Amino acid sequence: MDEYTFDAFISYSHKDLNSGMWLQKKLETFRIPHDMRGDRPRGQKLRIFRDQTDLAGTGLQDSLRENLRVSRYLIVLCSPSSAASSWVNEEVQYFISLGRVDRIIPFIVDGEPMSDDPALECYPEALRSIEDYTLLGANIQEIGKGKAFLKLVSILLGVRFGRLVDREKQRKIRTALITGIITAFIAGTGGALLWRNAQITKENKQLNYDIYGAAMMAIAGKDVIEPEDVAFLKASAEEGNAMAMFYLLDCYKNGWGVDQDFSQEFYWSKKGAELGNVGCMIALSNCYFNGEGTEQDYQESLAWDLKAAEEGYPPGMLNAAICYEEGYGVDADPAQAFALYKKCAEADLLKVSSEYRDNAKESRDLGMYNLARCYVTRTGTEQDVNKAFEWMKKLAETGNSFGMYNLGLMYQSGFGTEEDPELAYYWYRRAAETGDADGAYMTGWCLENQYGVTNPAAEWYKKAAESGNEQAAEALKLLETKN
Repeated sequence: MDEYTFDAFISYSHKDLNSGMWLQKKLETFRIPHDMRGDRPRGQKLRIFRDQTDLAGTGLQDSLRENLRVSRYLIVLCSPSSAASSWVNEEVQYFISLGRVDRIIPFIVDGEPMSDDPALECYPEALRSIEDYTLLGANIQEIGKGKAFLKLVSILLGVRFGRLVDREKQRKIRTALITGIITAFIAGTGGALLWRNAQITKENKQLNYDIYGAAMMAIAGKDVIEPEDVAFLKASAEEGNAMAMFYLLDCYKNGWGVDQDFSQEFYWSKKGAELGNVGCMIALSNCYFNGEGTEQDYQESLAWDLKAAEEGYPPGMLNAAICYEEGYGVDADPAQAFALYKKCAEADLLKVSSEYRDNAKESRDLGMYNLARCYVTRTGTEQDVNKAFEWMKKLAETGNSFGMYNLGLMYQSGFGTEEDPELAYYWYRRAAETGDADGAYMTGWCLENQYGVTNPAAEWYKKAAESGNEQAAEALKLLETKN
């Protein structure tokens, strides 16, 4: 590791400056998971070099050659502009001359590689001329910016792409706040909250329940939160209503009806958390975790996660488990992480207030997935593939597409259970019907290879026949006769 000053050198056309700056920032701010750091010092981020000079009219400068030499990987930002850039081509040629063709990563932002149309070609000549080696890279046009970025990071860290995708799902849950704020407010608060807030400012002390409720319903019916809506929530929050604080902080976090203001997000998170609102506790934890509106403090973040967990709130259990597994704010403790994942997976959602139940279910589901993973990877417990299968099955049966897909894999590979092609196909199909791309792919594979389904047409004829279609019933009979 020490022989290289940089993890990667980004080569790009200056016409793609915005993409280059975006990629550099994303890479340099990426938080490397604890078990993927290798021999990196704790807290060290990816070290990236991006040329910021104007190369017009010059050859490849000695300083750039040196920076290329001390970079472990070369990321080529591929587009028609970079394909036409002599400077990008020269940087690629020099990196190849160092004997590192296997460390060149094409990151395609526009165009097509090896295209018959010169206007679409995105590989510089030096990349097109590489023979007997397949370049591993990512194409944002095919898999989107987020997944392309994770694929790039997986190559830089030398880890499986799937592991990073799983971690990203955890991160999204870890930093998530409930969206659709006002609709959830109306659906979940009930009459008692409205009565409590029937008089919230000097100006509206005469508002009765009906008028207050009508005002909230009017807000709920809007597609866009307006400044007056935020003022209404703020008035309620200033009178001590913790639920209003929770929705208000989300407005400040996202800039809904008000200028984005992380300091106000932090302020209202803290006020609501201190009043015992579990949503505000998680919001406050996220502020400390991400350094939004306050100094980054993993220990404070974990402390508020644990308070929410003590209240029986699954997001607190999940967040704390991730902290113990990754070593955020505490020494890594796999056994404690396992215990918290298990507690999260077993959480009773009926004990969670209705306005938080959707968020609680997302965390509970991810707790189930991580518990299954712990049983496979021996994280804080003995390996037990049968229990891993049991928890993945429970997750799938909740309607979770990720659980359905993974359960299909388990049935197909006989992992923790007997191989069962029909059940593998069934769960792949269920995942596909929710829109899961991996499930759709495996459903197609099963149909193409007759795995778990003897005749694709028979299934559809049967469905139609059961719904009363006589033609389908006849077709099914003929098909059975042929077989």
